Amino acid sequence: MNKYYQILSVLLFFALLSTLPVDAQFDTSKCNQEENEEDCRKRIQEISKEIVIIQAGKQVEVEIQQELGTEINKLTGEIQKTSSEINKKNSLINNIKDDIVDKEKSLDDLNAKLRREKESLEKILRKRYELDDATLFELILSSEQVSDFYEDAPAFSYVQSSLSDSFQIIDQLKVDIYGQKSALEQKREDEAAAKYSLQVEQKKIEDQKKQRDQALAVSEQKEASLAELQKLREAEAAEIASKLFELRDLAGGGIEFGTAYQYAKEAGDKTGVRPAFILAILEQESNLGKNVGTCNRNTSEPIWSDIMPGPNSGSWRDDQTIYKALMKKLGRPLIGTPLSCPIKINGSYSGWGGAMGPSQFIPATWTSYESRIARSVGATTADPWNARHAIHATALYVADLGAGAQTYSAEKDAACKYYSGRSCSDPSVQNAFYGNGVMNRAIKIQSNIDLIK
Repeated sequence: MNKYYQILSVLLFFALLSTLPVDAQFDTSKCNQEENEEDCRKRIQEISKEIVIIQAGKQVEVEIQQELGTEINKLTGEIQKTSSEINKKNSLINNIKDDIVDKEKSLDDLNAKLRREKESLEKILRKRYELDDATLFELILSSEQVSDFYEDAPAFSYVQSSLSDSFQIIDQLKVDIYGQKSALEQKREDEAAAKYSLQVEQKKIEDQKKQRDQALAVSEQKEASLAELQKLREAEAAEIASKLFELRDLAGGGIEFGTAYQYAKEAGDKTGVRPAFILAILEQESNLGKNVGTCNRNTSEPIWSDIMPGPNSGSWRDDQTIYKALMKKLGRPLIGTPLSCPIKINGSYSGWGGAMGPSQFIPATWTSYESRIARSVGATTADPWNARHAIHATALYVADLGAGAQTYSAEKDAACKYYSGRSCSDPSVQNAFYGNGVMNRAIKIQSNIDLIK
């Protein structure tokens, strides 16, 4: 295994250990208290750095495992190849042993034949010696005729000569077979030695594989430990983030920040508008739905001239009529559904009342976007008091105002137009404060979104 990976793995492991807190575990429960917000954000940053180190360590272990896996596969192949060669040697040695047994049997057969022929020759010689020792007088006295004796003598000599030749042939065959047997035994010894060498080599390879298997198991365990540590740190970061979100939502009502972000991300993916900017608009308008207006609340009869001041003809839309039609369509109560109040300075109205829901659309503007909002959220009717609908409505509106460019100037200008219908630089209105406020909020909201990520 590459020594570089081993050294790097050890260094990363000890680097990781050095980042672990020596004190008791960080108390995440305090993160929904404003005075602890800075410490909690700092802890999340520390966790983020630690997770980067953990992920680097995991990546090193993955690379080590890949290298070890390659080596183990190679060694496994070598073991299989050596085992196959050993099996071939075993088969060859067994065949040689069978050949040796055949040679030994052949020698036994030759020895038996030689023994039988020697016995025959012995009988012939004994017979001949008996003839040689007999006197002529003894032959005459016997029943045998002298002529028979002289006739048998050449035959005895011929058989004797033939047996002697056979002895020579058998002896030569024995010599040849002994030579073949010796050669086979030597070959068997050579093959046995070769087999032993293969077995020694196989043992070395198996030891190497065993070491790699152990190293792989250790690496996998280290990766699993790092993964478990990462899981714990991510859970801690998520809990801290959750408490920080609680801190934002302690005022009561409104949209929980994590939920609001999910809706803004969904709307941003469809419109190209940055989620932090969408939420900054809603925070500026209604503090994410916490402040949706105090007019038309628990009154027996709404005073429309106070709620929606302005002419009902000319360039102004009849928002009262539109509002009533929308309430009927949504099945919401006409009286008691909160609306924003107009700004009244020195007894005169300086703004337009009747803005609805978290996005604070006036009825006429909502109606103009109603079908697009419904398509965006997949609903039959768009509802300005529905958090998801309101967030999609804001995204669609500011996208039309140029916020999809995601530049500072484009977003700030879109914010001013959202507020007054005119850009921040229009000299006839002083609305730059709104755009500045939205952009400042977007910075902090982006940091909250980064917590989620």
